[in-house]
Amino acid sequence: MPEPEAPAVDVVGIMKEIRQSIQDKRARGIYTDEEVEALAAVRLRAYAEGARIDDKLLERLLGESHDWNIHTDYLIRTTRTGLPARALILAKKVVRPFVRLYTDHLLNRQAQINLYFAHLLHDTIRETARLQLENQALRARLEALEGGRTSEGASR
Repeated sequence: MPEPEAPAVDVVGIMKEIRQSIQDKRARGIYTDEEVEALAAVRLRAYAEGARIDDKLLERLLGESHDWNIHTDYLIRTTRTGLPARALILAKKVVRPFVRLYTDHLLNRQAQINLYFAHLLHDTIRETARLQLENQALRARLEALEGGRTSEGASR
């Protein structure tokens, strides 16, 4: 039974809304943590769309759990049936402890690296979004100050 497709994210529309909101708040120079988070989330989604990452994986990457990461525990199973299937599963169960002697350490290390880079990427994008908003607010204040200075110079 095919799964229903997830609705496509209108990144362009969302970015337009965020840009409009930024322009509205630029004069005030006020941005909440939620707005910074929203901008960072939109950027992450846009990057993922550019990389053509599966929507389900993206949701898992952006979620609170880390179930997207590599796990050393896995189910031993087969799609075959009958006596050959049972023999295959038994053989895999017998060999598994020996294989894990060599693979568990590597997979655990890779899982730690994946988690570190995921947090690093999220924090970097969030901080970049915050700095961009702060920079835009400072530019708006500078333009307002320069506009005030120009009008003072003209009135003298």
